[in-house]
Amino acid sequence: MNLKNKTAVITGSGRNIGRSIALTLASMGANVVVNSKENFEAANETADQIRKLGCKALVVMGDIGSESEVSRMVEDIRSNVDSVDIVINNGSLRRVQEFTTMTYDNWKEMINTDLDSAFLMTQPFVEKMIENKWGRVINLAGLNAIEGRSGWAHVSAAKMGLIGFTRSLSKELVPHGITVNCVSPGMIDTSRDDQSSPRPDDRTRGIPAGRMGTVEEISSLCGWLCSEYSDYVSGQTFHVNGGEKNY
Repeated sequence: MNLKNKTAVITGSGRNIGRSIALTLASMGANVVVNSKENFEAANETADQIRKLGCKALVVMGDIGSESEVSRMVEDIRSNVDSVDIVINNGSLRRVQEFTTMTYDNWKEMINTDLDSAFLMTQPFVEKMIENKWGRVINLAGLNAIEGRSGWAHVSAAKMGLIGFTRSLSKELVPHGITVNCVSPGMIDTSRDDQSSPRPDDRTRGIPAGRMGTVEEISSLCGWLCSEYSDYVSGQTFHVNGGEKNY
C-alpha cells in the first residue's frame, strides 16, 4: 500500500485518532498537512514524527469551524503543496448540552465544525483530484452521533449530515477516480477533554469485544481506504465498534 508522492490533509491531527491516521499514512509514504485548532505543541509533535518516517509535514493552525480561518489555511496549503490527493475530515466538537438550554449559536457552532468544515476543507482540493483522476476523501462520524445520545442533538444532526454528504459526493466523484467514504468509531481509547463522556468501565460492559478500540484500529482502516486496494469501495460508512452496534 504505497502512497509515495501523495499529500494528505488531516484535520484535528495533533493527537488521538487524527495523529494516528497521520502517522499511518506517513508510514505508507504520504506527505501530511497537520491541523490543530490551538494545540501548536501537539501539532508540531505529530509533524516531527512524520518527518522521522521520511515524509514531509506542514502544520496549519486554525479553526475548521470558521470559514475565514479555513480560507487562510487553504491558501497556506496551496502555497506550500503542489496538490492535495487525500482529505480526511477528522476534527470535530463533541459537547454535551441539553436541547432546552441550547442556543442557536451553540447549534451553529457544532454544525459549522462537524459538518460545514467537511465542505470547506474538501471542495478547494477536488478540482485537482479530478484533473489527476485520483483522490480520497474520508469523513469521521461516531457511534453515539449515529445512534443518538441525550444532549447531542446538534452533534448527531451534524454527523448524520456528514454521512449524507459522503454518499452523495461519492456518486459525483467516483467516476473521476475519487472515492469518498465515512468511518464511524465506537468507544476508542483516547485522551478526552469532555469529562461528561461515560467512563470506560461503564461502556465496555456493553461491547461484545469486551474492550475499547485503539486509535490504530481506526487509522489502519483509513490507510486501507487510501490505498489502491480500495479503488472499488466508495460511498460507504464503516462502523468500528467491537460489535456494539450493527447497522
